[in-house]
Amino acid sequence: MLNFSNIQLQDIAVHRVGNKHRAERNFFSESLLQVDEALLDALNTFFLKPLKRSEELYHFIHSSNVELNEIYSYAQTIFKDPSTLLSESQNILHHLYGQSNHPNIKGGEVYVARFENLLIDDEVVDAIGIFKSERKNTFFKISEGGDALVINMLDGINIEKLDKGCLIINTQEADGFRVVTVDNNNYDALYWTHHFLAVDYVEDENFHTKLYMDMVTEFAQEVVAPKADKREQVAFMANTVDYFTNTETFDFEDFTEKVSAGNPVYKEELNTYREDFGLEQTNGFEISESAFKTAKRKIKSVIKLDTNIQIKLDTNNPDASTQFIERGYDEEKRMSFYKVYFNEEL
Repeated sequence: MLNFSNIQLQDIAVHRVGNKHRAERNFFSESLLQVDEALLDALNTFFLKPLKRSEELYHFIHSSNVELNEIYSYAQTIFKDPSTLLSESQNILHHLYGQSNHPNIKGGEVYVARFENLLIDDEVVDAIGIFKSERKNTFFKISEGGDALVINMLDGINIEKLDKGCLIINTQEADGFRVVTVDNNNYDALYWTHHFLAVDYVEDENFHTKLYMDMVTEFAQEVVAPKADKREQVAFMANTVDYFTNTETFDFEDFTEKVSAGNPVYKEELNTYREDFGLEQTNGFEISESAFKTAKRKIKSVIKLDTNIQIKLDTNNPDASTQFIERGYDEEKRMSFYKVYFNEEL
């Protein structure tokens, strides 16, 4: 995957983009930003920290020819001739401005930066970053004023909160490069990723692992729980977690056999769900540990009852919910119940 440990920022251009819908003006810098060591460290934190958490890889797309994708074309020019960074960054700003056709889209500063020494899958490459800051925060500046301290309020950018950004990686050029992106202001979900960048997921092991986990989670909610109960839903997901934890290469037949626990109805309906998700041709891929861990954190393993009692189950132990919990119905109280077995309280 990506390794940022030796990445170095080489050049950066900073402009300001307005909102086309509101007829706001742009501001174009006529020279590259001069960066000292302290500012360089701050900019690296601001730009790269959010992208280090990104797991999905994207690539540029176009309906007819990827060469006609604007950002792909501008990045391609910069990769071939780094001296074009300033002029191409102005083209990037023009293109971004053209996508702001909605009043909710905010103006802000746009940074186009060139990086070297990014490591991706054992290959050292250069990269181009495009970043946008929109939100301004209020800060206190403390200074000495004679015999007392003075507090002034200033508006500025919080370097821990990048609004939008992407890193275009100089690899797989014929397939639209490789791109990681982040959008922390989802007032328009299509503005940054689809309209401005025009990228789509790279269908690699991360993509397939995430999609299968999404499919199984939905299946457990929509099929398993209504047919049985929450306990069996959690047990089904626990079997899924066990499979993805202890398997390197995904095999659908093996997977359905293990998670369905011999229930032929689940096996048949999993095949239908697989087709609905467009995964019938996707098999035999290497399971992505990082994508699986991210998906695992979203699995809900709590049985919530209308008596304000919750039972938390461990998805790391696929047998616990079936071995140590029983569900029944009390005729006298006219209520359902769970019976929990244990040796001692911890």
